[in-house]
Amino acid sequence: MLARIGHELYWLGRYVARAHHTARMLEGVFAADLQGRPDDPVGVNLSWGPAMAIMGAGWDGGPVNADVALQGLMLDADRDASVVACVRRARESARTLRDVVPQDMWEAINTLSLELLSVTPDGLLQDPSQAFRIVRERSTLFLGLMGSTMLRDEASAFLAAGERLEGASVLLRMLRVALPVVSGTAAAVEAGELDGQAGALLRAVGGEQAFRRSPSGPPDTPHVARFLLFERDYPNSVAAHVAGIQGAVERADPDLRSSAPVLRLSRLSADLDFHRRRLEAADRGVLLERAVVLQDELDAVDRDISDRYFSGALRPVAFSVS
Repeated sequence: MLARIGHELYWLGRYVARAHHTARMLEGVFAADLQGRPDDPVGVNLSWGPAMAIMGAGWDGGPVNADVALQGLMLDADRDASVVACVRRARESARTLRDVVPQDMWEAINTLSLELLSVTPDGLLQDPSQAFRIVRERSTLFLGLMGSTMLRDEASAFLAAGERLEGASVLLRMLRVALPVVSGTAAAVEAGELDGQAGALLRAVGGEQAFRRSPSGPPDTPHVARFLLFERDYPNSVAAHVAGIQGAVERADPDLRSSAPVLRLSRLSADLDFHRRRLEAADRGVLLERAVVLQDELDAVDRDISDRYFSGALRPVAFSVS
């Protein structure tokens, strides 16, 4: 496969995943914003300002209007992390890959792009749930079709690697912003209720039911963060994403022994297993430290993948959280 084709597929996966996770996160923040109260001791702290910071949109720590955050992260085509910008780039990538991407996948991303054109700023502010649902359902359809219609060759491997890496990166950015904030009360946790921060985290990744069904401990923020970092049986955890990236890269690389990304991913997977057993009752500070380390490692994985498979291809502009 040509390097530019693999590179385009890799970033197609990243763009679709970025749009999907951004919309899901905003949907969780919107729902939490409707339920929370400013004076509530277990109120939601993963709100509009932190959402802007998570997606690299800049936040000075002050209050952020919901309308500003929604329009900026959903419809601002000039913002790299916005849903509209990601979908447009994904559609353009899929258009140039029509001989590689199945027709059903092309129709899913093209339909999503067309449906977003009908979302106006006024309509978004009046009822953002419709826009969230469009992005969530169409991007999920695209990724589901990837697993059911694409040949399991290098093309699907690079597409899957990009999708998985972006999913892990967004989740880690979310944890890095959310974990430093202390919220919740002992009474709420003892009563079996999710504290505000934990509930917001789970809603933002669609993991509420999965957490409740798992033997992950009390429903407080440290245990939820540990679940999102290390629980391989939950498909949107960092550990599951790392395993998915590793499997995809191994499928694409005929020489695993000399593959820098495979070796790094193997070490990272082993490190995640080690810390899952070690950090049974970790506090926020320890989990935040692990999230920072994991983000650095995933950035290194991204560089390794680009250097080994896409040398010479133009690298798109990414965004980050400091």
